[in-house]
Amino acid sequence: RSLFDQHEETMLGRLISDTWLDDSTKPIFIDRDGDIFAQVLNFLRYGSVTLPNSIPKDMFLRDLDYFGISHESGTVVGETEKFPLRVKEMLEKLARIDSDAEELERKKSGVKLLQGLTAITALCCAEYACGRKSVTIKSQTAPDLHQAASKVMNNHPAGKEMFKNMLSQFGLTYEKVAYDGYGHRIIHFDASK
Repeated sequence: RSLFDQHEETMLGRLISDTWLDDSTKPIFIDRDGDIFAQVLNFLRYGSVTLPNSIPKDMFLRDLDYFGISHESGTVVGETEKFPLRVKEMLEKLARIDSDAEELERKKSGVKLLQGLTAITALCCAEYACGRKSVTIKSQTAPDLHQAASKVMNNHPAGKEMFKNMLSQFGLTYEKVAYDGYGHRIIHFDASK
């Protein structure tokens, strides 16, 4: 009853007013489709409604007119009218997922490079302790290390500088990375001067 009191200018509001209704305890029979009427009540409560697929928008608007309820453009939306918006939202979400995946792939690549360079630094230290000044990395036996060495050899922006810094922490200096023609990378280093 209080919902209709808030909309006394409508037919429903007038129907329960003292002018029309002499006994407020008597039930009121409204001869309309119950599913549509439930959505009319939702519209009165919230000022807008999204209709389920089972309720045609034109039938709902006809009932609003019947009850004398005014509506503005955009306040009554059929479920299918939201599809373009939902598709757009899904495409935007997919773009965010793709962007996040690319960022994770970049981070993963950076971690793999760091792991490889750390292992190569450890090998250089071990070889230097044995009196040698080079490390040979075979692509077949250590592909991740081979890839890290390739990034140093090919002047990867972060890789070469990172490797130099890692070696310098152990008193070693990077000299060069060579390719031996058999698919091996040979890293040359020496003691810091």
